Amino acid sequence: MVNIIEGRWEIPWSLSLEVNTINELMRIVSARVQHSLREGNTLADFLTNLVFIFAGGFQYNQFQELPSEVKRIINLDKVGTPHIRRISTD
Repeated sequence: MVNIIEGRWEIPWSLSLEVNTINELMRIVSARVQHSLREGNTLADFLTNLVFIFAGGFQYNQFQELPSEVKRIINLDKVGTPHIRRISTD
């Protein structure tokens, strides 16, 4: 996505509306887009996987409604617990 938003890669037609909206917003506000490893964005990765598992959308209106794993990730992030990436040397 970083390469697409920064114009290094062609925008896939299925993402054109979203990318154009992001680019318009970036002209208005000062923002930077950068790559983040999955371990550094655990909450977004978990929620994305939920969408694929349940093949649809869902909405949470209160913290208490969130799945326990999501609450755990949020609480770990609040206290600044680092996410360490393990590299297998097998």
